[in-house]
Amino acid sequence: MSASGNGKPARVTRSMSQQPPSATTAPPALAPPAAPTAPGPPVSARGTSLSSAAAIGSTGAVGVSNPFKVDFVIPFSLAIGKNQDRPAAQREIKEGYEELLRALEGEGGLKIATRGGRGGKGQEEVWVFIGAAEEKIHELVEREHALDKSHNLPPHSHPTPPSPSTRIRLLYNLLTAPAIQDGLGITPGEGKWKRVKCITALHDEQADKAWVEKWTTGGDWRIGLLKGLDGADGVELGQHQPPPVHLYFNFLTTYTLSLLPLSVISVLFYLLTPTDSYPPLYAFLLSVYGTAFVAIWRIKERKLAVRWGTRGCESVAVGRLRPEYVADLGLDKRQNTENPVDAVQQGNDGKRDLKLAASVPVIFACGVGLGVVLLGIFLLEAFVGQAYEGVGKEVVPLLPTVLFAVVVPQIVAAYGSLAKAMVKWENHPTPVGAEKSLTAKTFAMNGIVAYLGLFLSAYVYVPFGSFIMAHVQSRLTKQDTVRVAGSPEKAGLGPMTGAQEQKGIKAGRLKGQLFAYTVTNQVINAFLELGLPYIMRFVDDWRAGKTTIKEAIKKRGSETPQTPPQNEEEVEKRFLDKVEKELALPDYSLFTDYAEMVTQFGYVTIWSIVWPLAPLFALINNYIELRSDALKICKHVRRPVGDRVETIGSWLETLSIISWIGAVTNATLIYLFRSTLHNQTPNPNVPSTPGSPALAYIVQTYNLSPTLQTLLPTLVPLGLVALAASHGFIILRWVVQGVIERVLWRGSPEEVEVQKLTAAQRGTGGRDLTAQSQSEKRGKRSYGNEELRGGFWNGGEEGAREIGRVLKAE
Repeated sequence: MSASGNGKPARVTRSMSQQPPSATTAPPALAPPAAPTAPGPPVSARGTSLSSAAAIGSTGAVGVSNPFKVDFVIPFSLAIGKNQDRPAAQREIKEGYEELLRALEGEGGLKIATRGGRGGKGQEEVWVFIGAAEEKIHELVEREHALDKSHNLPPHSHPTPPSPSTRIRLLYNLLTAPAIQDGLGITPGEGKWKRVKCITALHDEQADKAWVEKWTTGGDWRIGLLKGLDGADGVELGQHQPPPVHLYFNFLTTYTLSLLPLSVISVLFYLLTPTDSYPPLYAFLLSVYGTAFVAIWRIKERKLAVRWGTRGCESVAVGRLRPEYVADLGLDKRQNTENPVDAVQQGNDGKRDLKLAASVPVIFACGVGLGVVLLGIFLLEAFVGQAYEGVGKEVVPLLPTVLFAVVVPQIVAAYGSLAKAMVKWENHPTPVGAEKSLTAKTFAMNGIVAYLGLFLSAYVYVPFGSFIMAHVQSRLTKQDTVRVAGSPEKAGLGPMTGAQEQKGIKAGRLKGQLFAYTVTNQVINAFLELGLPYIMRFVDDWRAGKTTIKEAIKKRGSETPQTPPQNEEEVEKRFLDKVEKELALPDYSLFTDYAEMVTQFGYVTIWSIVWPLAPLFALINNYIELRSDALKICKHVRRPVGDRVETIGSWLETLSIISWIGAVTNATLIYLFRSTLHNQTPNPNVPSTPGSPALAYIVQTYNLSPTLQTLLPTLVPLGLVALAASHGFIILRWVVQGVIERVLWRGSPEEVEVQKLTAAQRGTGGRDLTAQSQSEKRGKRSYGNEELRGGFWNGGEEGAREIGRVLKAE
């Protein structure tokens, strides 16, 4: 008998060390199939009836895609590195595989199958397939319901059988939660699970196809337009996708719908106001829009949390804990304390708060460093590229683009690795908390990359461009003339640009930058998300000799469905082909999708005063984005799995900060670009710029050699305008939030439900029923072996044979 790592009785399993000597020297013969429990049709070598295989084939490609009802695939690595000690690596492989089987078999109700992977030399794997009996899923549902009830979470329906997303989520929690939450604590790539590469759920092609078709034909868009996609679990989206994805699509739909009225207003201002006029009324409406959207979404996600029964699910007492955090507290075994969850709740919050505080200077320093790099690239692009007239002057203007494309992604990637290390060092209790911390740290750098160029153009290049151009030329000429005898032309700088030759400010610079960010970049991102994965997969298949261009075109143009499999072996082969393709896909990251939308929200609220058509193009992009994201999730990434969530986390505060920045920026831009003259005397030597009168005035106002005395009359009022706009925004936000709170939340069914839950919690004296919940969860059911073995579900024997074969070959 073997015992599981969490103290549960395990089913009898032959460990690697108990294999006969031949197990490690030659692949053993296939074990005979398990005898059927009742008379039935003829059985193939794998144990699956041939008639059922034919039935599977008759259901079409979807039935073949997952005919054995596999929930998860766990690739177990058998590769031995060149620098690894071979005996130690072989022992690590055997012990790791035994530990994995003991953990899985020790949890009653799980079905296990193993097959050799399809990795090449040096990339050998064993694929461990996980399924679950329906009684096991029912047990997990009841366990979660008891936990929710003990912590006064809002009630929600538990359909029987549960939705596919609920089934996958509960099983994933079982596999990855620590022992004190009655989980197996499998952490891929860490500790004793070092050779577990990942835990991957398989796509359901039929459900994926139906979901994408609904978005493509507008079905889910109409639902979103009428109901905001906030229905109960019966909504197809909620049934098929995990809670984080479900919440993201609700956010994306709400944000897209909010752009409809703003787009109408923006188009009217674009058509009815002078070019580059920067109307204050439009700026005020942008501030109202940003504040109102954040307030509306804050109420809506609160309502969704009540409707879905997830209000309070992210707390340490309810959410899935990180096994690393539990081990750090010394609670990785339940026997250490009678009520381990209480100990976890006490945790080490003080230490983590200190670590969070210590990470702030690191983030600030990295942000300043990235800002300096971007500032250098900006100066090179805006000034040096125009001033340089020497050798290679055709190439110099291209250097900023090359530097931005090569250097900036490397800096951002290095910071991303540093941010992950900081989050790991902070040691958050739950994966949801760790994800929020990583989001806040990472998006800070993304925001600098996205917005700094526009801020530099607006506050440096526009008002002081002529002066900086002349200053750069002057400094470069002085330095190079010392080394090169003769005129400045011989120093490679060309003739000194005089006042009459200053080109001044290009009126369309800000507008051109914003167009590039809101339109061009979004087109490129759409190609990278949808088109490029198809190309990369074709290239990989072509290099592996699995397809040709002619075959790919023929397959793409063919409308005939795939022929049904003729026998069980072909059914399994197609299934393993599916597993191989899905394991090659990247993991899905919600961060990328949220970051794209939040960045776009910044372009709309901060910069659309420069180009009022930005909200309209954002609306068009998001209409496509709703469908492209659905297609990406179903086709180009692994099936997403996630915990229950009640909020979009750090993104909500980021949206609020962006709204505040937009109010301050709009006010200062209106001041800088105002068309009325002030007391400063324009420089008659600087020609006016064609186009906007406001931009022409900016050029005329500043001397080529401004001093502090000449700048103060502009900078001091500019600071006062920014301060007044900031305080005005705070008042506006207070008013808007109060109105929306009264209209959307007060007296709503969700508020009534929350009040009932609060009263019930007070009635129990705030007593936490965790101990009772734990005792209820630990009551295990027995599952007969005949229900979990037979046919495809062969246990760990075939994996053991594959390990013996690979180690012998090594």
